[in-house]
Amino acid sequence: MPDSFTKKENIKKKIKKKKDKELKREDRKTNNNKGKSLEDMFVYVDKNGQLTSTPPVQKQPEVKNEKRSDAFNKKYK
Repeated sequence: MPDSFTKKENIKKKIKKKKDKELKREDRKTNNNKGKSLEDMFVYVDKNGQLTSTPPVQKQPEVKNEKRSDAFNKKYK
């Protein structure tokens, strides 16, 4: 007995769904992000508000403790 039009369409949909599922599975296998290190996942914001992958340059803080210690030493000597 021949298949009806609706039954043929349902079979086509099932085949298409299987193919799409297989493509998604292959895509997940090739684009696997689970093995990345923590530094690879960091994103930094620069002074203009743009996202970058390079960390900002840290400036050395000025040493102000020496001035205080000199004043302290002069006062209590």
